[in-house]
Amino acid sequence: MAIWKESKGWKYEIFDLDVAPETLPGFEKLVRLWRSKRGDRSMPALGDIDFYDFTGWHGRISIMDVFLDPFDLRFRLFGEEVAERYMTDFTGKLLSELVDSGREPPEDLEFYRMACHGKHIIRVSGELYWLRRPHVKSTFVEFPLSDNGETTMHIVSAMI
Repeated sequence: MAIWKESKGWKYEIFDLDVAPETLPGFEKLVRLWRSKRGDRSMPALGDIDFYDFTGWHGRISIMDVFLDPFDLRFRLFGEEVAERYMTDFTGKLLSELVDSGREPPEDLEFYRMACHGKHIIRVSGELYWLRRPHVKSTFVEFPLSDNGETTMHIVSAMI
């Protein structure tokens, strides 16, 4: 584990793909699930993930598609509980649009670019200060997915 950056109450952390589940408290089940789905590959594919795998997590799961050139993320799915916490649904939105409009902090785009190119599990945690909700704390653990086993093409995100 390494802290990539701490900014305005948010902590951006990177983890090796072989991180021990207990290193990410509250997300142990999802770490085990992700590892079981990848088998002997560096990352599982989006097609390996089943809706029923996330029983108990459905409203707190988001899925993002990764675009590499130019780099960006599009929210394919934005969980209902995540949308309630953020007071909007980001489904179909590009991360760059959200950063440009002030709906997401500028560090996010840079962090995701680094994480996707480096093949990492990541954890992002902090308060929603930019939404004027500093009392609302969130932690996200995000897992890379790859259709070719090498390039991060999607991210599945879970929130507590």
